[in-house]
Amino acid sequence: MDNENEINDVLADGLPRILPPYEDGIFKTLLTMPESNAILVGSVSAFMERKLMSATLRNNDIPSRDITAKREKFDVNCVVDSEDGDQCDVEMQASPLEGDSLIDGHTNIKWRSVFNLCDLHSNQAGIGRRYSKFVRSYQIMLYNFKVFTNKNKPIERFTFRNDQGMELCDAVTAIFIDLTQAKEIAKKNVIEMSDIESWIVFFALANKPQYKKTIEEIAKQREVISLARDALLNISQSPSERARFRSRRMWQQDREHERAVFLEEGAKKAREEYEIILANKDVEIANNYAEIANKDTEIANKDAEIANNYAEIAKLRAMLDGR
Repeated sequence: MDNENEINDVLADGLPRILPPYEDGIFKTLLTMPESNAILVGSVSAFMERKLMSATLRNNDIPSRDITAKREKFDVNCVVDSEDGDQCDVEMQASPLEGDSLIDGHTNIKWRSVFNLCDLHSNQAGIGRRYSKFVRSYQIMLYNFKVFTNKNKPIERFTFRNDQGMELCDAVTAIFIDLTQAKEIAKKNVIEMSDIESWIVFFALANKPQYKKTIEEIAKQREVISLARDALLNISQSPSERARFRSRRMWQQDREHERAVFLEEGAKKAREEYEIILANKDVEIANNYAEIANKDTEIANKDAEIANNYAEIAKLRAMLDGR
């Protein structure tokens, strides 16, 4: 039955019937369409664990005071509850950053989150404003791979605190949301799911045929997720969105191909270089063995010479004793 579902889930263009909401482009479209404001408010409310009345999108290109500095581009950049309200950057990271792994604690994605958060917070207009009047800044990172080891919590929040846990201030908050927890959360009764757990299941599993019933049950319980599900279906049926999704997937595949080629060529070049080094080492070792063999011959000759000397001495002693 699962195989049948998987077959029916692929349309004639070779793409899934429902496009994955955790894919970067689909995620941004889902939260930034003009008709998606309720979805933006509902999801960000859940991410921030705070009841929001409104969320207003802003330009995703953050202004830079330094023309030589890196120009940061956010996924979803918005202010909440008023024109001068707190600000929030929402990022979707479907796969690890280049060079990141669980072994090194996914350092890059954590530092990237801090960079985005500091960039967002420090680019507020500060003329004529007290520091205490700056708005709060939130950086929300959703990711579809394991970042924190030995953690079963679907959400982690970080602020400035000392060793005893005392908070310096709540001016900046980094929030990490683990989509890999979705399958475990989906085992719960839908009524028992929190808002954030419902959104985790939606973003991670809404495109999976085997979780269709679970998504439908969540949609019945939460109107905003029903809106998100309908919006995702509309996006998935859009020829232009499907074309963009295919283009992004082809670009990613091209990048993976190039990466694999670079790795293979690098490994080949390394082998060739090391083969030369090893060949030289083999010659050096052979020369050393030859030198050792010569030394052994010299030692053997010395031993023979010493033995002859001992024999002559013994002969002379015998002659003296006979006299």
